[in-house]
Amino acid sequence: MSKHKSLLGAGCIALVLVLSTGCSDAAKQDASGAGSTAAAAQPSEAATVPGDSTASPASAVPQPTATATPAPQSATLIPEVRDYSESGIDYVVDGVKIPTAFSADQRLPLGVFLPESMVRYEQEGRTAWGTADKRNYITFVKLGLAARDENLEPGMDPKLLKYKEYTGSKREGDQRVEVFVFKAKDVTYQAEIHMLEQQADALLPIFISMVSNVESFVKPPPIKPGIFFKAPDVGTSQGNKQALRETMDCIEAWSTRDQEKFAATMITPKLEDALQFLLDEKNSYQFNELTMVGIPIEGTKRAGFYISFTRMTSEGYIRDGTYEISLLKNKQGEWKIANID
Repeated sequence: MSKHKSLLGAGCIALVLVLSTGCSDAAKQDASGAGSTAAAAQPSEAATVPGDSTASPASAVPQPTATATPAPQSATLIPEVRDYSESGIDYVVDGVKIPTAFSADQRLPLGVFLPESMVRYEQEGRTAWGTADKRNYITFVKLGLAARDENLEPGMDPKLLKYKEYTGSKREGDQRVEVFVFKAKDVTYQAEIHMLEQQADALLPIFISMVSNVESFVKPPPIKPGIFFKAPDVGTSQGNKQALRETMDCIEAWSTRDQEKFAATMITPKLEDALQFLLDEKNSYQFNELTMVGIPIEGTKRAGFYISFTRMTSEGYIRDGTYEISLLKNKQGEWKIANID
């Protein structure tokens, strides 16, 4: 994994959100305005000469000055809480891209895009995401389950006053806490940003972006990984049977994350390296059906099978899919896995 500039060392931070999928979400980013302030154009001033009695009355009227402070509650921090769809978001801080990964709340049907330099942990019965020292973090709470906070005061941070969701601030020991209220699926939640005062300027843009891009996610029960299909009929040819056997060995190794067995089915070591992502411990696979395309496929030198599967990520996201497993003959005339796509 590549190394990135530390978030805590950032000085004046300009933050831009970059979607890592093909579908952009510019509308949401424009609406939230997280991490950036639009510069207002300065009006031109009429030239006047002090004491000049010929100056027109209009030129003597002071010109209004532009202000960079938005009107209170003029912007929406969270335009819409969307359903998580395995999309991705990167943050850019001082020109350095900060990769993130989706991280689900362990108690609530919500999740955030967590920078790789931060961690998820438990904090006073809630899921928290923040710095490794656990001194700066964000949490969510369902308002219906929380008692009214008597320590909450009207919010005064000028960077946050523009947001409609900004509810107030409070102190907890040496931490400053900024509070926001929002709705997801008609349920009201409270987001809290906890920060040490001396680190707030560097971390606030990151935390605001995490809150702004919160997504809805209901974690389903885990799937049962393994092979749940009957091998297809490939005929009586020894070559066909060997192609099927090689394919089954590959799928079995894939299912159990057996790297040695998986590598033995590949036509080249280079291909085995390229397909290592399939054995990623973050994913579990349930293989449901294997269909023969052809041995060989008509008009080609390769054999092919379709493998249908259900995949579950470590965060609990499930999707169904199909890969094509292609095989080519090696120098010994044996069918070996040539690609999985």
